Amino acid sequence: MSRSYNIFISWSGARSRWVAEVLRSWLPMVVQAARPWMSEKDVDKGARGLRQVDVALNAIKVGICCLTPENLKAPWILYEAGALSKTIDDETRLCTYLSAGLRYQDIEPPLGMFQATRAEKDDTRRMVSAINTAISEEPVPESHLDEIFEAMWPRFQTKLKSMPDAEETVIEQPVEDEMDGIDYAKAARGLTAYCLALKEDVPDAKQEELATAVQKLDIMSIENAFKVRILGLFLKRAVGREVLSTALRELRVHLRVEPQ
Repeated sequence: MSRSYNIFISWSGARSRWVAEVLRSWLPMVVQAARPWMSEKDVDKGARGLRQVDVALNAIKVGICCLTPENLKAPWILYEAGALSKTIDDETRLCTYLSAGLRYQDIEPPLGMFQATRAEKDDTRRMVSAINTAISEEPVPESHLDEIFEAMWPRFQTKLKSMPDAEETVIEQPVEDEMDGIDYAKAARGLTAYCLALKEDVPDAKQEELATAVQKLDIMSIENAFKVRILGLFLKRAVGREVLSTALRELRVHLRVEPQ
């Protein structure tokens, strides 16, 4: 990466990518200092590396997670949100951008911990203002920003209205995740090893992906709730939901977070 990026746009799935690409091309038209980065291919298909994400985060001031109903549980949306969350300080921002009819109340923790922006005019205007302040030492004056936004919003709105239909089936998820209440430090080693022992025919590629994810999660300074859910999603990809559920039933008592 030869240039310095200051906005990281996270996506997973066809419609999320659609929104991410629209944001990437539109934001610099409204805030000239904006230099967005997004991956070119969907990490769910194995095309986006953890190292590539880490490099892109180096100078990030704003993170935007593009959410649609079908990607709320996507492993890489959660991974990138977790990676972005450790960069948050007084000068950086992380928000979720809700499209395809998503409402604030649809976003559960851990993604629900962050500032949510609906893909509507007033909310998007507030997000643009926050971006303007976060990425520039000399932000565009609000009066000028208003004029630019009003001029450029119709272009953005037209693009959003042409979003394709969902290709994936949206499955209703329970509010509580089966990994909730699990101690990450115990699960990363004990639960992972037990799952791989239960299912001996896990392909090497999936084992390598799981090992890399655990290695990255180990050093991420993010909340336990993030880590255990991300780990759970990677375990499901590697061994399947049934094996993970069996392991949790047998080990849960040993994996629980100890009361303080």
